[in-house]
Amino acid sequence: MNKLILTVILFLLVVFNAFSQEKKYVTHQVKKGETVFSITQQYAISKADFLKLNPDIKNDEVSIDQIVIVPNKAYNIVPNIDDGDYVLDGYLYHKVLPKEGFYSLRKEYGVSKRTLRKHNDVLKIDDLKVGQVIKIPLKEGYEIDAVEVKKEDTSIKPYLVKAKETKYMIARRYGIEVEDLESMNPQIKEGLKAETIIQVPNRKEISDAVNEDSIMYQIEKGENLFRLSQKFNVPQNQLLEHNPELKDGVKAGMVIKIPKKIAFDNSKIFIENITSNKVVKVAIMLPFTTNKSKLDFDTDKLLNITTDFYLGAEMALDSLKKQGADISVKVFDTKNKLTEVSTILKTNEFNDVDVIIGPMFLNNVKFVAQSLGNQNTAIISPVSSKNHDGFASKSTIQDAPSEDLLAKKVLDYVKDNYKGQNLIVIKDDVPEIQWKYNKVINDLKNIDSLGNLSVLSPEKGYIRPNFFKKNIQDNKENWVILLTDNPSVTNDVVQNLGVFPEKVNITMFALYHNGNFQKSTNHHLARVNLHYATSNFVNENDTKVQQFIKKYKAINYLDPTEYSFKGFDITYDALARIITYPIVNRAFSGGISERISSRFIYNKRGNKGFKNEGIYLVKYDGLNLVDVEKSSTSVLLEE
Repeated sequence: MNKLILTVILFLLVVFNAFSQEKKYVTHQVKKGETVFSITQQYAISKADFLKLNPDIKNDEVSIDQIVIVPNKAYNIVPNIDDGDYVLDGYLYHKVLPKEGFYSLRKEYGVSKRTLRKHNDVLKIDDLKVGQVIKIPLKEGYEIDAVEVKKEDTSIKPYLVKAKETKYMIARRYGIEVEDLESMNPQIKEGLKAETIIQVPNRKEISDAVNEDSIMYQIEKGENLFRLSQKFNVPQNQLLEHNPELKDGVKAGMVIKIPKKIAFDNSKIFIENITSNKVVKVAIMLPFTTNKSKLDFDTDKLLNITTDFYLGAEMALDSLKKQGADISVKVFDTKNKLTEVSTILKTNEFNDVDVIIGPMFLNNVKFVAQSLGNQNTAIISPVSSKNHDGFASKSTIQDAPSEDLLAKKVLDYVKDNYKGQNLIVIKDDVPEIQWKYNKVINDLKNIDSLGNLSVLSPEKGYIRPNFFKKNIQDNKENWVILLTDNPSVTNDVVQNLGVFPEKVNITMFALYHNGNFQKSTNHHLARVNLHYATSNFVNENDTKVQQFIKKYKAINYLDPTEYSFKGFDITYDALARIITYPIVNRAFSGGISERISSRFIYNKRGNKGFKNEGIYLVKYDGLNLVDVEKSSTSVLLEE
């Protein structure tokens, strides 16, 4: 038994010794009395090389218990014999081949059997074996066909992981993606440990700090120097001046510096800078429960919306934390009651809260805004598209664009792209909103060089088929503008137009697109080339969308909904802005951002906070939905 234990211990010592020899650098904990000079003497390294390995050391001073990187005294470069024979320290290291014996080795290398046994202890007690690695002393006059010992890789350098650092933070600092960092360091795939040494690209670090001169931007797939120059209106030579690494090529995932003055004077792109400089405090107020005695996901629509939104928000928080953000979160159940909201505000401290996400409903949002006054807390109204202008708070953020803005988006597209098409306006007969429809019709009548414009209305809630046949022209492009949110009128129009022959060119523009298209089939909607505006657009062909769906399903075991995407996008965007610029006014005037399914274009509402005007104009392309504007500007946005 003792012999077995001794054998195991000896084996472990051999393995440990072999493992330690593979590491070129190790860590050293500074002891009392040690200095930079004494450490460099101890490890036979120059002061300049030592400081290069430890750039955090300032004024040549180290402190007790500080962890530093030093050379590994036991390090030995041993080439891989599978790559071929190699020469080291006057010996040829040779891997014995099949049918190779002492005679053939003597003939090949001019060494006797006695000489080989003298330099290889294993051969003193055994014969040659295939695959065995033996040492052959080099002899003059013999040409050696051996692999040259590989030089050290100077494209990488050691890096000491610090407390609270994440893989994302380190990857960003060296202009690479997390996947690249993991490829260089397979041991960190399961997690990163402080005070361990990893490999990073041998290049200058990109500062995490948001300084006065520049902002950080992570290059996206398909971007090149020319596109970056156009995107930020920065001359290419200035980009190269601030980012010398771009001379070696522009690669997706690299983090570069953009001159801040130029970026914000001429660009509308929001550039986030996720750091852990301060703790960001977040409150989430959602109506998780109501007056109902029990939770019922089958019939309670609000419960499903709230839950989906929250699950998306949780993923956003997790994503930001993995990037290094320091976030403190409190979640409150408003029960969709003003009294409950009031109790939450009275019994909790909100003076130091940076962001409040919610409540969901307008009256509750208004109550929170008026209760907190004008303090520097961003109050995010996530889903209400109703008018927020009556609020006294300067930091209320309306994330859901209003119905009027959505309608304006469609109408502006029609006016901007009109080239003599046959215009047909179909409106319902609801008296209370005829003024709104008439305003749209008058707007269309003011189009320059307007040709034909027909206006149709249902009679007793029904539009006769011959009305369509009479006004649709076979030899011309027909643009149908639908002014109704009535499901019956909508379905009637779509069904009648959806059965027209394919040779008849029809495009429908819906100024109001809520639940009024639910009864219409996708085939009919595709046939009429339906165009409409929406505040969120889930493009399932997009890589980011696919990744989100995959991760969401892995965590929650169900598919994400529209509100799952909203929960992620709204939470991520709001916090990214506040982390980058802690002052609300600065954060939400910092430019356009686009997340997984939402676009954020914030405009100031006078002295009353911000409203989001980020809207997608989408259309049916066959049975798929596509972003009209992105497809038309693909030259700028995609490679």
